[in-house]
Amino acid sequence: MTTIIKIFLTIAIFSLTLNAKEISSEAVIENMIKAYGGERNLEKLSSYEQVWGIQRQTDGVKGTDYRKITLPHYLKTELIYPEKTEIRVVIKDRGTKEFSGRKVQAKGPMLDAMKLQLMRLFSPLTLRERIKDIKLFIEKEHFLLALKNNSITAKYYISKKSFLVEKTIGELKMGSNSMEFLTIYEDYKSVKGVMMPHKEIKYAGSVNTAVMTLKETKPMLSPNI
Repeated sequence: MTTIIKIFLTIAIFSLTLNAKEISSEAVIENMIKAYGGERNLEKLSSYEQVWGIQRQTDGVKGTDYRKITLPHYLKTELIYPEKTEIRVVIKDRGTKEFSGRKVQAKGPMLDAMKLQLMRLFSPLTLRERIKDIKLFIEKEHFLLALKNNSITAKYYISKKSFLVEKTIGELKMGSNSMEFLTIYEDYKSVKGVMMPHKEIKYAGSVNTAVMTLKETKPMLSPNI
């Protein structure tokens, strides 16, 4: 029996015993941990690097996203397109953005957007660590976990059937206005014993900005941060 089948059988059995009185953020997250491959596997893959293929939906241009992630504090993305390269780094509450060889300190909405990019990648173990900042909402097909960090909020829409995250919405304030960033996750497969989406569909507001396909994932040593 494959690892994926075992995971979903475990979730199916657990779901049958989960009644309305037992539903809580803690119960949802514990079930997510099982669905994603278990605590041990998640811990082993808390620091990793990935290569994603990108197709911009605004003009059809293709590129590559090289990511380095160490949960819960570090994200580096190197976006390479034919006409430009952009590097973004967020470490805890600090961020930088490098474009055409010029590096600037990220502040305000730019920094908040980078923090949201890291928050959307949080594993169930990271969510469990931040349980006191999470609120649970129950929708027809999803458990919605809302994690607030000062003026930004990450919302995780978890399937009631699989307990995998099907989409995230990041919300940030821009003066009196707010902005939403939606990512839809598809094509989950096991990587080193951990369930990971191999397709991301991204929106900024109502605009479909990119479709991304995962090419490679491998563990890495945690950076000295």
